[in-house]
Amino acid sequence: MLSAALLAILPAVLFQRKSAEELDFLVFGLGNPGPKYAATRHNAGWWVLDELLRRHKPFKTVSLNQSQAAYARIQPGPLDDAKRVALIKPVTYMNLSGQSIRAWVKGQAGTPFIVVYDDCSMALGKLRLRRKGSAGGHNGVKSIIASLGGQEFDRLKLGVGEPPGQMDSADYVLQEPGKAERLELDLAVVRAADVLEGLIGGMDWEAALRMIGDPGPSGSQDG
Repeated sequence: MLSAALLAILPAVLFQRKSAEELDFLVFGLGNPGPKYAATRHNAGWWVLDELLRRHKPFKTVSLNQSQAAYARIQPGPLDDAKRVALIKPVTYMNLSGQSIRAWVKGQAGTPFIVVYDDCSMALGKLRLRRKGSAGGHNGVKSIIASLGGQEFDRLKLGVGEPPGQMDSADYVLQEPGKAERLELDLAVVRAADVLEGLIGGMDWEAALRMIGDPGPSGSQDG
């Protein structure tokens, strides 16, 4: 039987344990697990998370909700409060990414989040921020839309260039970029990490668009 003293402090202990898992922001990077896919265009979302992890050493890593997640404290500026951020790589393979993201979003209800992924309809190295939109043929995003029940979620897209000639887009994104392409993509990854740090720190969405040279959606277009 628990003593009266232990019973008295138990609620506080349980509350502290719960609070320790509370997060300020979730960043999901889409990709496929395993060394076979690590350097392919389709894993550009994971590259961005890797850049954030290079800058911000994680204080905890977990395997949770069919994902590998690293918790980091990200302080956008010297006068800003550090934010507790989960950098999350679903390991379901791309086409089932939504299952993992739905579990995280449900478990961290109300926590802002953004999804980072490759886009082969955009010019190489171009970045685009959107708050809603269709999957645009991206199976990972299609899975997220189906799992969350809607298209309204923040996303950061990284252009990996269009497939040459008549090449199928599915084949193209599962190939590794050439050396010159990869250098261009690495520069875009750094810019993507920069803007994510800003958004995590509370940067205004319009300011984030200006930061990456994105005019934003025109009219009703959200792609």
